[in-house]
Amino acid sequence: MNHKISQQFAGSLFFIIYKRYRTGGGRMNTRDLQIFIKIADYRSITRTAEDLQMTQPAISSALKRLEEELGYPLFIRRGKWLLLNSQGELFYHASKDFLAEIDHMKSGLQLNDHQKKEIVIKMYLHSDRLYELLGSFTEENPDIRVTLQTGVNTGSESYRTSDFHVLLLPDRDESDDFLPLEHRGGLYAILPVNHPFASYTHLTIDDLRDEKYVFQTVSDSAGIESVYHTCISAGFTPKISVITSGKTSKFAAIRKGCGIGLAYDNALSLAPLIKDCRVIPVEFPLKISWLGLAWKPEELTEAAERFLAFAKENI
Repeated sequence: MNHKISQQFAGSLFFIIYKRYRTGGGRMNTRDLQIFIKIADYRSITRTAEDLQMTQPAISSALKRLEEELGYPLFIRRGKWLLLNSQGELFYHASKDFLAEIDHMKSGLQLNDHQKKEIVIKMYLHSDRLYELLGSFTEENPDIRVTLQTGVNTGSESYRTSDFHVLLLPDRDESDDFLPLEHRGGLYAILPVNHPFASYTHLTIDDLRDEKYVFQTVSDSAGIESVYHTCISAGFTPKISVITSGKTSKFAAIRKGCGIGLAYDNALSLAPLIKDCRVIPVEFPLKISWLGLAWKPEELTEAAERFLAFAKENI
């Protein structure tokens, strides 16, 4: 079989079906083509009906409809078997090429729709303000799905898999690719309710030098959360009692007395996790930084542009 001829036939087949659909004439559809291919593969209407869970008359009607639409027979009968004739052979390969192209187009449309209807945000840091914005945005735009990913910054590779990044910058950047959401300027100690410091209204970083600590890993490659390095910058290496892989287990360990924890002010909305702990401000000269959204303007999808416009209007 000449594959080039088959491809040409597939193109003609597409035109025939499209023309019949647009003019309202004829009834050829992809289901009839699928049935035809099954008949050709099984060489039997009976076996095709069993496979597709259809009646034999329905299979015979589909074949008759197809042959009438094309204007010539596709099979010759040899005993109880149906064998493709020369036109049928050509039409068989053209039909398979045509259906494969239809599947390819459907996949492309689904991918395009997915890209337009989803926003992916890489969350290196927690932001209350972002959650508030997302709540309002998704309420007004129910057709757009938001996916939040946690992990470390992997540079350009990460930008290819997400629309926005939540980053911490030392200054309120007013550039074209960063939108400040909130500032981070306070440090808090998280203590079990029976801790000796639990009744204090404030603490200093020196008060906490000899404490045991519970820290969380950010990811396998990023190591311990940034509050660990805050202790280092304060002049002491914290005594680590427990290292957890998630926030839930971190605060559970604190509640059970495994140690104390530290958190910046913008992370305190993890309230459901710390409801049975004491949260006390820590006096420490922490420079104000800004949490915000970063993006690559030239790579924003239509959905991402809608969210960005919404965020700028509602900050």
